[in-house]
Amino acid sequence: MVTQVGRPWSAQIELTEGCTRLCGYCGLNAIREGKGDYKRMTIALAELVASQMAELNPEARLEFAMHGEPTVNPDGPAIIARFRAAMPKAQIMLTTNGATFMDPKTVSTRVAKWFGHGVDFIVCDTYYPERDELQASLRSIDPKVCSVKDFYADLAPTGWNPYHNHHGKTGRLLVIMDDIGARDREHSSRTLLNHAGSNPMMDVPAEPLKKTCTNPFREVTVTWNGEVRICCMSWLPEYVCGVVSHKRSLSSIWYGEEFELARKMLQNKNRDFAPCRYCNKDSGSRSGLLPKYSPLTEADIARAQEIGKPRMAERIATGAPMSDALKRRLKVIP
Repeated sequence: MVTQVGRPWSAQIELTEGCTRLCGYCGLNAIREGKGDYKRMTIALAELVASQMAELNPEARLEFAMHGEPTVNPDGPAIIARFRAAMPKAQIMLTTNGATFMDPKTVSTRVAKWFGHGVDFIVCDTYYPERDELQASLRSIDPKVCSVKDFYADLAPTGWNPYHNHHGKTGRLLVIMDDIGARDREHSSRTLLNHAGSNPMMDVPAEPLKKTCTNPFREVTVTWNGEVRICCMSWLPEYVCGVVSHKRSLSSIWYGEEFELARKMLQNKNRDFAPCRYCNKDSGSRSGLLPKYSPLTEADIARAQEIGKPRMAERIATGAPMSDALKRRLKVIP
């Protein structure tokens, strides 16, 4: 298959799988029965991913988040430092629920450590019931450490968006985000989705949406163990495009057969493969600018479904625990 896609403009890196919370609308419900049970990225793997990401796009927007709470990885700041050293021009953003920032006596020191290791700005999601206490703690941060702004009150009215690449123009900023469960859809960048069917509180489409999706064309995601999945919505490893290693680079995965096949499916508005068949995400901005692919063949569709199914089929066959979210979506689309 001939590669037509450009390099990724952003990347999501997973420092931790597992969280200090288990919100009802989070895709974590598909792979966890409760809080904790953390799986963490190692420094050794981070160094490899950082060096390979630097080759793929040294000026990308990096977000450390995905399927868990990044600040519970004790090696997190050291990992950030590796990425900063490999990618001095990259924008580095940390997304956290503030679990380690609750104490006003220690919050300035803790936040300063992340900035000191290379983070440009921190987005702190504040959830009920600890929202007010956490926000008070964040507002007590020493102004010498960073600037603290409220997204809805201070930044959104100006058009500033943390999910854009500001190319070094924003630094040492902590953004307070209000509980998305209470303010869903108040801003275009703050919208709850069904996390490819892993959110137990949102419906699964009765049939795969006949829409394209821009995510696999613009962003690469790397999990705690080096898996590169089709996108951040994939809480289960259903469509793994490759695993970062010394034998297979991030660049070869990004331009590889698995990713390109998924892009061909999506550009042709065919989501009939896991996890995309369960997803309710819209096409994405500027979808009309995506590269054009040839029409799909039956072999293309069969191959995409083959890549997307094995892990799920294995989970069912071995009797692995199935969350309510997964049982619910399997009733809709087996």
